[in-house]
Amino acid sequence: MTKRIIEAAFKKAESETGRETVNANAQFLAEYILQSYKYSISTKSVTRYYKGESTPNHQVLNYLAQYIGYDNYETYVAFNSGLDKEELNSIPGQKNFLSSKKTFAIISILIIVIAALGYIGFKNGESNCMVWRHDHYEKVDCTGSIGEKKIVPYIFNNFRKVQVSDTTTFFKTGEVQFWYDKSNNELEFFTTPGIHPNNGKTLKPISEYMIEKYIKN
Repeated sequence: MTKRIIEAAFKKAESETGRETVNANAQFLAEYILQSYKYSISTKSVTRYYKGESTPNHQVLNYLAQYIGYDNYETYVAFNSGLDKEELNSIPGQKNFLSSKKTFAIISILIIVIAALGYIGFKNGESNCMVWRHDHYEKVDCTGSIGEKKIVPYIFNNFRKVQVSDTTTFFKTGEVQFWYDKSNNELEFFTTPGIHPNNGKTLKPISEYMIEKYIKN
């Protein structure tokens, strides 16, 4: 299962970067983990994971799972089950996790119930919400409308769509200051890592290559 999630992460990275080499996509994943979770990991280590020369710890597995759209590694395992008992018991910190179809069914029902209860509270305005307006999030009352999200303070206060130019300071003390999305041959730039508010794609950290190719030309 560890091998499968690493391959899935690399496949997504390749589709987002357009680069086919292991090293290039390992570098992208290392940068993504650093910028998104403030967890430092080297490109060499990620490459070794892909080649099966070493195994990522549970924290990195969680980050990879979140990158490809799951809450954590255990959720990834749950939704990609079909493993035998030995494989399930090998998951770090999750011995006997989902050891039977009955357990999986119970957890699935609980997830549905929790989601339904959360939605009811959401509809009743018990949580503060935000919606994307042009280049920033605005606070609104929760109504359950499409596009509403529960407020995440860091995102609400810092996530902005901005215009950049060849005079923009893209790096400070070696750290990326902007993230981008390229869709339909259009580049959009944002002030923090995260998810594009409209198309749901994971934003990529700006690179010298992108600056030279699309901004300085």
